[in-house]
Amino acid sequence: MANLSGLISGFFTDIDVVDTIAINGDIGQADQVLTSDGTKTSYENPTVPAASALVAAGTGITISTSGNPETIATNVKSLVLSGTAVVSTPQTFNPNANGGSQTITINDTDTQLTLVEGSGIDITDLGGNNRRIAADIDVDTIVFDGSSMEVAKVPNALTAGTNISFSSGTTYDGSGAITISSADTNTQLNLTEGNGISITNTGGVNRTIAVSADGSTFSNNVGSGQAGVLKVPNGLSAGTNLSLSSGSTFDGATARTVNLDTSISGMINISFNDSGTGTSITGGDYPDALTTTTYLDLSSSTNKIPLPPDVFMSGSDKRMTINLANFMPNDDSTYFNLAVEDDGSSKIHGSIKPLSSSLEVCGYFVIPNGYSASAARIDITNASGVAVSRDLTFESFTTYGGTTFSGLGTGATGSEQSFSSNLTGATDKLLMIRITTTATSDHIRGGYIKLV
Repeated sequence: MANLSGLISGFFTDIDVVDTIAINGDIGQADQVLTSDGTKTSYENPTVPAASALVAAGTGITISTSGNPETIATNVKSLVLSGTAVVSTPQTFNPNANGGSQTITINDTDTQLTLVEGSGIDITDLGGNNRRIAADIDVDTIVFDGSSMEVAKVPNALTAGTNISFSSGTTYDGSGAITISSADTNTQLNLTEGNGISITNTGGVNRTIAVSADGSTFSNNVGSGQAGVLKVPNGLSAGTNLSLSSGSTFDGATARTVNLDTSISGMINISFNDSGTGTSITGGDYPDALTTTTYLDLSSSTNKIPLPPDVFMSGSDKRMTINLANFMPNDDSTYFNLAVEDDGSSKIHGSIKPLSSSLEVCGYFVIPNGYSASAARIDITNASGVAVSRDLTFESFTTYGGTTFSGLGTGATGSEQSFSSNLTGATDKLLMIRITTTATSDHIRGGYIKLV
């Protein structure tokens, strides 16, 4: 073996060439391979096999004869390379990728979309996988308006029957607008008399309808052809304490006036209308003939009787004003009296006071007839107008026919004090109230007696 520049001839397991291998100074060109003719080694272009030597392309397979290696393309759905399925459309495989011994298994699956014409559908083959789907119409009832279908008419026509006519033609199928009309040839109106109705045939189809009246209580012509009541079938008679302006009965045929007799007797009760409007009974005011009452019971609590003098309503209470002039001093002093405070002071003006601290004050009060006294209140202030509390004693005093008195309880000034028992007004009884004053500065202002 000839010597190589920089190398020693020998046998080597591996030769690692960093850059190039030159043969006789020739490093070859792109895509050339080293070949040997048995004597010399050189760079040569690869020999492309003749087309006859290539594998023939079957259905769904395309083989390119340009380049080396050749390209096989397929449009099948399923490919298996060495037992591994590959799905893609189309797929390109290079057998030299695995040393030129790659096994390719091609399974061709039918992907053809099958279209079948159904009712009303027309399918046209346009070549290849191209198809045109259109509506299959009868062109009699359905037409195309451009690309859209529209109804031309209905398959069966409507004809005019008895007393029916069309504005044009004798049939209607929807292809054109027409108007339908009817003619009523039955002109007979059947009328039947019901209760209170009278029907008179006045010739042809003419009829007169009138009210059927009894002529006694009801008329079909009370004026201007109007129906109206003549009278009621039964008369109204005047009873006890009542009279009519004329005749003895009233049935509505003639106007009557009903009067209440001037002398009413035998009545059980008289009740006035309770409608929110005031009612009254007015007596005669003739000087020598005033209205009198006999046996009237006015004791009911519902009676509204005018209050006696000096008695007033305060809410739901009846109160009799205490008159300060009814008070007088007791007998504890022989030379002192009660005095009226009239100095103009807003605190005590108008009140009464004892002129001695040894005096006490007593007052007498008449309870109105028909009432009872149940409580009383008296207020007392000092000279500055400040309320002070003093003791009260209530008693029933007999004025004549006896010499007794009885206690009605005690209390204090400044608030309402209830009696231990009520004092009913009577001609021989007075309510005596004793005030236990303790100083000349005690000013008595008055109060009220509660009545029931």
